[in-house]
Amino acid sequence: MIRWTMIAVAAATLAGCNQQAAQDSAQPDVYSVRLGVTPAPGAPLQRVGLPAVALAALTAPDRSDVRIFDATGAALPIAATLAPAGTAELRSTTLEALPILGTGGALRTRGAEVVVEEFGGARVVRMTETKAGEAEPAVLGVLLDTRTIADPVRSLRLNALWPAQQPVRFTVESSADLQDWTPLGGRVLYRKSADIGGAIGAEDIDLGEADLHRRYLRIRWTSPSKLLGPVRIEGATLIVAHRIGGDRPAIMIATPRRTHAHELRFGFGHPVAPAGLRISPAAGEMLVPVRIFGRNAPDQDWISIGAGVVRAGGMEPVALDGPPFSDYRIEADRRTAGFAAPPRIALSFEPMELLALFSGRPPYTLAAGARGAENRFLAIEELVPGDRLGKVEALPTASVQLPAAAPILALAKGDDDRFSQRKALLWGLLLLGVTALALMVWKLWKPGK
Repeated sequence: MIRWTMIAVAAATLAGCNQQAAQDSAQPDVYSVRLGVTPAPGAPLQRVGLPAVALAALTAPDRSDVRIFDATGAALPIAATLAPAGTAELRSTTLEALPILGTGGALRTRGAEVVVEEFGGARVVRMTETKAGEAEPAVLGVLLDTRTIADPVRSLRLNALWPAQQPVRFTVESSADLQDWTPLGGRVLYRKSADIGGAIGAEDIDLGEADLHRRYLRIRWTSPSKLLGPVRIEGATLIVAHRIGGDRPAIMIATPRRTHAHELRFGFGHPVAPAGLRISPAAGEMLVPVRIFGRNAPDQDWISIGAGVVRAGGMEPVALDGPPFSDYRIEADRRTAGFAAPPRIALSFEPMELLALFSGRPPYTLAAGARGAENRFLAIEELVPGDRLGKVEALPTASVQLPAAAPILALAKGDDDRFSQRKALLWGLLLLGVTALALMVWKLWKPGK
């Protein structure tokens, strides 16, 4: 009996090992995602950007289980280039300043003005009546048309002249309708003399990567004392952060499991490494602070990988920092009511681009997601000629055919809902071992004839 028990244990172990066998990565059919690729006219060496549905299917830690096959099933030579969305190239753009005119007393209203004067140690309070619009037309500020600037604006430098040896504070505001203005930043500038242009110290006004697309900028100035001369602003130079690699690819996931109002759970059949989660409330929640955790097995502890604030209508994803995980948990702050219904969640990924040599027979297929696939990436220097290494961005871009309907990433059932194959195998081995041990004890204590 013990002999048959050990045979059964060995058979179960071999069955579990066979289920974990690596797939043949040379066959296109073993990849979980397959999409058509159409090269652009021109040179055979082209760039191929991976969509989010392909990035979500990758299982290798180095994201190497991706291939491009031709019509015969042969894999094309490829190299990988990573361009994180956080990488930015600083660029400058100069805009003309449009004056905002008004009378010298346009900012005053008719009323009373109180003046406190000192004479021989005594203070005298004098009250006089003021009238609006008594002075000649004056420049009250300047306007910059920034509606066509799509990249985030980091700073602004003025092309301006103002009285020497007088500190002047410049204030920058933005508006979409020229009516409601939002402060963005400001700086006090000082010139030593009229013969020396520029200001002491840094002249850039920090704007904190402001989004000025379809908006205007207004610049105004003030001084602690009466200015001894006019302030003239001819224009401004804006420093923008141009994103390299574009926006992060994103894909919606199926409805997550709502354990209770303050906890959501979802998982995948393999570890996934999103760069962020975009959470959109579905039941009218206005503001919910959240923390995000990940793990790879039910017997592991949850690891904190991100935190943020979910707002109604907000599209800013919560950034994640950590290795790939197969299970994720979203914990809402208990100072709030949490989520009355499961929110809509999208995964965003760091962009990934391939350099492919389209040398085979069309049609071509982009395949991603195969367990145990080997890293077949070539070095860029091996694929790109030496005289074109610095011109990779100028290569033509092949197009990837996506499904007509926006793909939705399916979720795996959690271990709390059903027995996984791994759990069933472990429980079977445990029960068989306990049975074998019980039989051995019974034989040892069995009384003889």
